[in-house]
Amino acid sequence: MKTLKYIIAMLSLSFCLNVSAATRYVSDDIFIYLHSGPSLDYRIIGTVKVGAPVTTLKYDKTTKFMQIKTAAGKTGWAQNKQLQETLPAKILLPKVQLELQEAQTKLANIAEENKQTLQGKVQSIAEKENLIASLQGDKKSLQQTIAELKARNLDLELQQDTEGDRIKMEWLLNGGYVLFGGVLLGLIIPFLPRRKKRQNNW
Repeated sequence: MKTLKYIIAMLSLSFCLNVSAATRYVSDDIFIYLHSGPSLDYRIIGTVKVGAPVTTLKYDKTTKFMQIKTAAGKTGWAQNKQLQETLPAKILLPKVQLELQEAQTKLANIAEENKQTLQGKVQSIAEKENLIASLQGDKKSLQQTIAELKARNLDLELQQDTEGDRIKMEWLLNGGYVLFGGVLLGLIIPFLPRRKKRQNNW
């Protein structure tokens, strides 16, 4: 008899196992019924709203009911399929939507920053291109001025060389004239009549 009672007790324990206390959440139903025992045959003692956290106490493998304890401290049984380890979609949706909105805002801000950065770079490139074009224009103008100055210097050097040759030629001609005049004068002078000396008569 004692053995039979022991076997029955073991079977009861196998049907109603103690589970380690864990947090579960009410699934996406509007609410679930809380029963006084581990099946639908037991009377309803309350309801639990969607997303409400509950603590698991025992699990009945036969009826697949879980004994739970609400945040308010009420204990009862509910179908295990109506409990889940993660927050239900109905609760997560607003949070996900908020995260999505924040991500979209952040993405829009990044896009705007990238746009402004790109515009700044484009403007900077345009300014540099204008500066390069201006410098190239100045360089071309300077090269033209240098070429003109070189041409003028060449003309002046040619003029200086010509002027030097002209002066040398003038000096040579003047010297020739003087020499010719001297020779001519030397040839003429002997033929000029000499003036007789006056004799003093006392």
